[in-house]
Amino acid sequence: MKEEFALFIDDSGSPKLNLNDPCPYFAMGGVLLKRADEAIVQRLIEDFKERWQIPLHTPLHGNEIRSKKKRFAWLGNLSEEAKENFMNDLTQVIVNSPITVCACVISRQGYRNRYLEKYGEKTWEMMKSAFNILIERTAKYVDIQNGNLMVYYEKMGEKEDKLIEKYYEELRSSGLPFDPENSAKYSPMSSTTLGSLLRGIEGKSKNRPEIQLADLCLYPIAISKSQPDNRAFKIMIEKKLLIDCKIPIEQLASLGIKYYCFE
Repeated sequence: MKEEFALFIDDSGSPKLNLNDPCPYFAMGGVLLKRADEAIVQRLIEDFKERWQIPLHTPLHGNEIRSKKKRFAWLGNLSEEAKENFMNDLTQVIVNSPITVCACVISRQGYRNRYLEKYGEKTWEMMKSAFNILIERTAKYVDIQNGNLMVYYEKMGEKEDKLIEKYYEELRSSGLPFDPENSAKYSPMSSTTLGSLLRGIEGKSKNRPEIQLADLCLYPIAISKSQPDNRAFKIMIEKKLLIDCKIPIEQLASLGIKYYCFE
């Protein structure tokens, strides 16, 4: 019997080619865990919220926490010691979670330079690329674990949700959409194997604890090209939460976190 895995994904930055947007990247990534471990993650996050008197229905939104705004504006009123305690406690939630963190990070300027002439101003091509790379690489890793994979994404809106599910069905039925000659060096998984590994896709709200965890883990990876010493990224490496820390070095190019168009 194959073991069931679940990948909960989120995105960070804009997938649009508009260079007036100051964000230098678009990233899609998430947390992979065994189905049997979902309850552990849910309990860790619920306990954390209880300790800090955060309503259970309030999602742990990384941007609000970092900026100390909106539902986490109250963090700005804490002493420096209390703020540090909060962040240390939140870090422990992440490192104690039985997860593998996977991601694809795209340089928006690099993507524009490489593909603008070929594709034009197609709004969602960047998201399609990131999604396909993320899911295919995660599926490879799950296959090594003799498992199958269910994908959960954060609902974004009717149009975006339909696109994500369309990308998924196309990947499952036809394989990766990239040029076969250029992608051969990454040992792409066949559509037949993907079809047997990928069990389905479903949208979830931000209230789902695993989606919140995906949000918290993705940002440090997304900024790691410009800020490789960011604290959260270094801790995830130290605690071996990243997929890169769990595979042989010779598999990094085909299974590891993908930094795309950064040359």
